[in-house]
Amino acid sequence: MDPRAMLAVGAGAAIGGVGRLLVTEAVVARVGAGFGHYATFFINVSGAFLIGVVLALAQSRTEFNPLLRLFLATGILGGYTTFSTFSFEVFNLATGGFVLTSIVYAVGSVALGVIAAFLGVTLVRAIGV
Repeated sequence: MDPRAMLAVGAGAAIGGVGRLLVTEAVVARVGAGFGHYATFFINVSGAFLIGVVLALAQSRTEFNPLLRLFLATGILGGYTTFSTFSFEVFNLATGGFVLTSIVYAVGSVALGVIAAFLGVTLVRAIGV
């Protein structure tokens, strides 16, 4: 494994993780601690959009540095988004008596995440970057 790749991913993950913490704290301060899943939803959907942008740029531009792709996509966005927290929140909602909310949250997150990634790729292709 290339040490530069490990450094790029590690540094990016630190930035993304701190970004996720800041967004989570801002959302929870606004809507309350019982609604932390709103933050996770926003983080995962916005992260899906951004990874669509980054990977579309990486595919369309031969000069896109592979280390930059690792730093942005695997590092920052991998550290920013969170499937494990999402999974636990779905479980918590369902076992806490909010079964319908957990289903809407799970299906909505996945559907909007895929749509967001599609829109990110579409945006890059549309502007021809």
